[in-house]
Amino acid sequence: MAVNPKLTVLKHPGKTFELDKDMLTAGRNDNMDLCIKDATMSGHHCDFIRAESGDYVVRDNNSTNGTKVNNLPVTEVELKNSDIVQLGGVEMLYDAPGGTRTVTDITHTIEINGNELTNLSTVRELDNFSPFLREQERKQATANKVIFAVVGALILVVAGLLVWLVWMILSKMGTPAS
Repeated sequence: MAVNPKLTVLKHPGKTFELDKDMLTAGRNDNMDLCIKDATMSGHHCDFIRAESGDYVVRDNNSTNGTKVNNLPVTEVELKNSDIVQLGGVEMLYDAPGGTRTVTDITHTIEINGNELTNLSTVRELDNFSPFLREQERKQATANKVIFAVVGALILVVAGLLVWLVWMILSKMGTPAS
């Protein structure tokens, strides 16, 4: 029985997707085969297509924040064991059965296995690339204006009441008692 390749999300170790079809869709929409609710991912971000080698090809679907493999932007590339696939701000480890590979960085070489998935992320936070950020900023600015207007109106009402109260007290003091 053959074991299928997997994609393991690095930010949330344990969240794994088994690649078990000839083609799988990935994105933020509920109807995607690999649905990841992350604002940095497009609704239909990319496709994973089984190649003749048994590995998968990742094909970007003109996504807003792009697709990278091992930190390099790609439109379409065949994955190899231990590749780091980045969809927007979400990083995943591609784990192909029987494959071994080492990842080398400037200081040392490590062998990646399923038990060492934490703290591997090289993605900077992409919150400022969210397609929803401008809408959130606009809503926050509107809320701030409403709060400012309400507080301003309350200050004017309180100031008016104080002036009226002082005027009433002074006018009572100025009239002789009957």
